[in-house]
Amino acid sequence: MQKEDIYKDEFIKKLLNKVELEEPSADFTKHVMDDVMQDWLTNSVSVKKRMPIKRLLILIALVLLAVVILLGTDVHSIVASWEHPLIKQVNAILIQPIHDLLMGAVDRIVSLPTVVYIIMIGGTSLIVFDNLVKKMLHQS
Repeated sequence: MQKEDIYKDEFIKKLLNKVELEEPSADFTKHVMDDVMQDWLTNSVSVKKRMPIKRLLILIALVLLAVVILLGTDVHSIVASWEHPLIKQVNAILIQPIHDLLMGAVDRIVSLPTVVYIIMIGGTSLIVFDNLVKKMLHQS
């Protein structure tokens, strides 16, 4: 086995002895770096930042708060009782459709089978557990 390794080395040495190496020009490095800089300037790298998890959670909380307020206070009936024509148009165009959409969504969510809720809670629990374990492993 060792003879084969020596043979390979000798073979490579013989090949390299027959090949003449070219000398690069004096400003070879400058030309290469100029090409790299031109490529870098034309194809600049941009980094997209992900939305931080805290901002995402705050956004979700605000949306849920708005939904709870709209459903809990029955805003569309309060607004519908006002006699101002602009308010009535806003109610007809914006508030009533949003209310109907939310009520339909809540009805569909409530009518889901129990198995769906169990799977959702189990999956969320696994994700939270996985994140906690990763944090604990990185700290130790």
